[in-house]
Amino acid sequence: MGILLSPGPVHVPQDVMLVQVQEMITHRSGAFKALYTDLCTRSAKYLNAEEAYVITGSGTLGIETAILNCCLPEEKMLVLSNGNFGDLLADTAKVYTNVDKKSIPAGKGWDLHKAKEHIDHSDAKVFGMVYNETGYGVRNHAKEIYQYAKKKGMYTIMDSVSAWPSLPMDMKEFGVDFFVTGCQKAIGAPPGAAIVGLSKEAIGRFEGREKIPSHYCNLNRHRKTYKEKGQTPNTPAITVYWAIQRCYDHMDKEGGIPAWVEKHRVISEYVRGRITEMGLELIPEKGFESWSLTAFKHEKAADVKKMMLDRYGITIVGCKGDFKDNGLRIAHMGLFDRKNLEIALDLLEEVIEQV
Repeated sequence: MGILLSPGPVHVPQDVMLVQVQEMITHRSGAFKALYTDLCTRSAKYLNAEEAYVITGSGTLGIETAILNCCLPEEKMLVLSNGNFGDLLADTAKVYTNVDKKSIPAGKGWDLHKAKEHIDHSDAKVFGMVYNETGYGVRNHAKEIYQYAKKKGMYTIMDSVSAWPSLPMDMKEFGVDFFVTGCQKAIGAPPGAAIVGLSKEAIGRFEGREKIPSHYCNLNRHRKTYKEKGQTPNTPAITVYWAIQRCYDHMDKEGGIPAWVEKHRVISEYVRGRITEMGLELIPEKGFESWSLTAFKHEKAADVKKMMLDRYGITIVGCKGDFKDNGLRIAHMGLFDRKNLEIALDLLEEVIEQV
């Protein structure tokens, strides 16, 4: 059996896999109503959201859902990008509204000092960025930026697909209106669903709007069906919902979200320490390192990746964009096994010495 250290989908432990192997239920049953109510209630509680919904589809679908329910075609969205997923956020927004994208080089992180000027001089109604840029393992200083954008009167959208719950999130404290994450990363479930958190302002933005440019992603439909029936408007990925529930159970048993976040912070420091001890250079700017994955440079990245898989069955992945030829990433998120990480890093050290 191999060791999966990709930044999503991540390793899924046996009990989470097996909870999906049970007698199927209909999404119009009392059993599903109980399941979905539990997921929406707990998600909203964890995020300190006004409401939260689980939508069948990828994290990208969740991002698109937030954008098309928030943005109007005649308005503008300011997007701060520092990598491929920031660019994807901007490209998605362009389908529905005007976009002003501001970028910094790959590996660099956004903080308020860098972002303030762009927010101050923007006439955009909506603000968005990626909390954790997965392509380069960069953790943006999102809290201070979102708080500032909110004070400036913007609606805010956060791509937290590879961030939460490896990083802190309190939607009210951060000033986030539309929050999106995927279930296949730091939550630790198989892929197939996005969690969308909403503030009161977010709900007011789309509630009652007639011309929302999607049927499936129209949050008015999701809210109405949930509030009236405790159900989803369309057939959901029920097995994935079971898996998310089991992952939430793990989080609660391990001390809740604060303990889950701290677990990710601690393991990220350990992995970065091991990588630097090997003489390898980290890609993210100092002070902006991700807590869910570690990205580093190696001139023979493709060879290292291939040797790890062929010799030992260990999956690590390359980087995106500017570092696609000389960058590697190791994920440490979700229900990871520390022993497996230690084994993988020991073997990586051997491979590095040989290539």
